[in-house]
Amino acid sequence: MSLSRYIEGPVHTVRPETSLAEAARRMIEHSVGCLIITDAAGRDPQGIVTDRDIVRVVAEGLDPAKATAGGLSKGPLTCIPVHASQAEAADLMHKRGVRRLPVVDGQGHLAGIISLDDVLAELSRELQHVACAISEEISHERAITGRID
Repeated sequence: MSLSRYIEGPVHTVRPETSLAEAARRMIEHSVGCLIITDAAGRDPQGIVTDRDIVRVVAEGLDPAKATAGGLSKGPLTCIPVHASQAEAADLMHKRGVRRLPVVDGQGHLAGIISLDDVLAELSRELQHVACAISEEISHERAITGRID
């Protein structure tokens, strides 16, 4: 299954010059744990700021009103194309040691976001379907054989 299902809702973004205090307010306002740092047009992902990043800045004694989202960017941002699968997303998250990936369209523009929680929720649904199928098969077998073991 492609990642197209993760492009339905809005992706909350900030500009590189946005203060971490403002980023934190936006995270609370939108009930999200991260914001994608984008260009002025809001289309090209350049980085990501997470709630953990903000906690780390505060713990280091830096002023979140002065520190910026762009100041957190370390190296190139890892993105995944919208045509990729959830398995590919999980593999990339594992390889890069990240919990969230911006999803990009064919032009590299921000289209959505997928998180490790999204992957886990889908995997849980799939496992539930498998468990139900096994349970139904066992019930059917018992009905045919009359065995209750």
